[in-house]
Amino acid sequence: MGERDLTPDTVEEYFTAGVEAAFVLSDAVGAMLEIDPTRNELRLISPALGADPDVTTYERIGVERINIIGRPGDWFRLTVDATRMHYEAYVLLVSIVDQLESGASFRHAVSESLSGLKGLLTSRRRMTDEKEAGLVGELLVLGHVVEQAGEELAIQAWLGPLAEEHDFGFEGFDAEVKTTRSEARAHVIGTESQLQATAGRPLFLVSIQITLAGAAVEGFTLPELIDRTRRRLDRTRRTFDAAVERVGWSDEDADLYRTRFAYRSVPRALLVDDGFPAITGPRLDEVVPQRTLVSGVSYRVDVTNLAFASPPAPLADFCEEPS
Repeated sequence: MGERDLTPDTVEEYFTAGVEAAFVLSDAVGAMLEIDPTRNELRLISPALGADPDVTTYERIGVERINIIGRPGDWFRLTVDATRMHYEAYVLLVSIVDQLESGASFRHAVSESLSGLKGLLTSRRRMTDEKEAGLVGELLVLGHVVEQAGEELAIQAWLGPLAEEHDFGFEGFDAEVKTTRSEARAHVIGTESQLQATAGRPLFLVSIQITLAGAAVEGFTLPELIDRTRRRLDRTRRTFDAAVERVGWSDEDADLYRTRFAYRSVPRALLVDDGFPAITGPRLDEVVPQRTLVSGVSYRVDVTNLAFASPPAPLADFCEEPS
């Protein structure tokens, strides 16, 4: 039995021994395997020919270029966290070597092997584009409120991560923040209560338009915006971190968010009054027969040509002033 034909029991014996081991997997392509029981890792070493493989979406796998003393050229070192999956990780690396021996590049071999073993590694998941844009918009508002009213009021007012009806609740009014990457101020309203004002409290829809920034100096990524906001906070930093984690953010996934944004236009605030085209529970009650059978209301509203207003502080300076 060769080193390409290890059984699950044999692989476990290597890890149980507690001593690092290394051996050749393929003389033909110069591929070597390292087993590191202390780190629970398997490492594949192979000549660095061609482009680097893209493994950024996998939380258990990493790749780097290295130099090996006594061996010319660069080498790829692909490392797999094999915790609780020793044999599965071994199978992945053998699959990559099989691809290399068939003539595939290292990048292609890794891609094909990962595609064929999707259950092996836990894939990191980034937010959807819509959710990313939504968090960007709320953080832009939050950062402004921190500057205008202080971090305690800002964090207390930020209700979005708590899944409340509206994103911000200030002393005298509420605000629902909607962010779009489109040329029109067209926003998706996800529930019948999002644009339903609380009795006695004015509700403003804050419309934010962002666009791709490219290399523009004023551009920012979501990780940069989170870091910028975090650095403005002192006493409320832990509360902020818990809030962004609640909506799906993880600092470990920051490299997945590379898109740079910039404002497409100055944000606008629209008063959600009786003349605003909102679909709400009370309005549905008036026109929909057997209303209790209707749920999951979602719709898109284009507010580009609607009259906008000047909201009270602390959002007055954030939004465009009506002419």
